[in-house]
Amino acid sequence: MSLESVRQTVRSALRTVARDETSTSATRSALVLAPHPDDETLGCGATILRKVAAGTPVHVLVVTDGRHSHRSASLPPLELAELRRKEMAQAAERLGLAGTALSWAGFEDGTVAEHEAELAALVGRLVAEYRFDEVFATCADEPHPDHAAVGRAARRGAGSARVLEYPVWLWGSWPLRRGDRLASTLSAAGMVLGRRAVRVSTEGHLTGKLHALDAHASQLRRPPMVPEEDEWAGLPAGVLQAAAEEFELFIPLSRRPSRG
Repeated sequence: MSLESVRQTVRSALRTVARDETSTSATRSALVLAPHPDDETLGCGATILRKVAAGTPVHVLVVTDGRHSHRSASLPPLELAELRRKEMAQAAERLGLAGTALSWAGFEDGTVAEHEAELAALVGRLVAEYRFDEVFATCADEPHPDHAAVGRAARRGAGSARVLEYPVWLWGSWPLRRGDRLASTLSAAGMVLGRRAVRVSTEGHLTGKLHALDAHASQLRRPPMVPEEDEWAGLPAGVLQAAAEEFELFIPLSRRPSRG
């Protein structure tokens, strides 16, 4: 069996045994951490829409400006960052978020690990101020260094909030992770056997999620100002396929204590 087949099998098993929290998730307020503009929709779009529809407070914190996702002389990094900011604003509107429900940490794409402590402190302040029930963050085991750093910062800064990690790039490298094959495989087995994952249905909100994702046009297709001779890859098919599934999958790291 190939590495890809093993990883797909683990993913399928996690989705099968995951606890369904569709109904309860809708009533829990949340801070969603997006390493780059688009991660919030890829991993949590339907969950955000479900919470907003229920009148539950949701705030999205975009950690970086996304300026280094592509390289083109026709769209320099600062101009790409500005384009992605505009795309994020449109995606947030499609997710039903008010203007005040979207903020930016202001870090440069690719530098989150250098600012991990600062991000953890920011997460802590937001959780303390707004008393969020949950913090959604990309997995600390993700291969992308920004995604992994956001996951670590969430673990450090979430305080009493329950942390739920969402995979974006995880399935391309985990389990059987290079340099950590045994430990990552044992971790995966523990998640499956311990029924640690939870899932939230995308039913009724998948169309809205994909509409929000389409706002991140620069990550899906070549912008009109970029010539054909410049390489410009969209998000991989596997990532888009996962975003369009019937459930969003999360790995809870802790549960908040009950409030009296």
